[in-house]
Amino acid sequence: MSLFDKFTAGFSKFVAYIGYISLVLMMVFVGVAAVARAMHRPIIGDIEIVQLGMVVLIAGSLAYTEYRNAHVSVGIIVDNFPGKVQKILDIFSLCLTVIFCVVVAYAFYTKFDTQNGSVLLGYKFYPLKTILIVGFIAWALMAIQKIIVLLRMKEYTPWEEE
Repeated sequence: MSLFDKFTAGFSKFVAYIGYISLVLMMVFVGVAAVARAMHRPIIGDIEIVQLGMVVLIAGSLAYTEYRNAHVSVGIIVDNFPGKVQKILDIFSLCLTVIFCVVVAYAFYTKFDTQNGSVLLGYKFYPLKTILIVGFIAWALMAIQKIIVLLRMKEYTPWEEE
């Protein structure tokens, strides 16, 4: 396993832990908010805070999902193509993934404003934007790593689920 492979695997796992932490915090927060609402002391903005947590959860899990080959795919047509065509289509789709991730990360980076950023309940969004940028960069790196693996393959074998 090359250094780049180890780095991308470790980086995707690190970003996934951010998503896991977000999930645990959301579960606790939803429980607290439900109890508070039952006690007639609702937490203002609880739904919005959970929605922001979902964004962190999703951004944190995209790269790890790519690492585990767990994205949903439908191969009704593609699976019947010859191996070379499947390989080309896989490389093409991974290139589109890299382009998408870079565009999204760049868009969040250009809109990155630590001074006058959006505020919800006194909380600025730039830490969440940082997590989004890191998550999409991690996903792009995993896709690049898969492209490299595919280009090195002499005979195409579809991705195996781990």
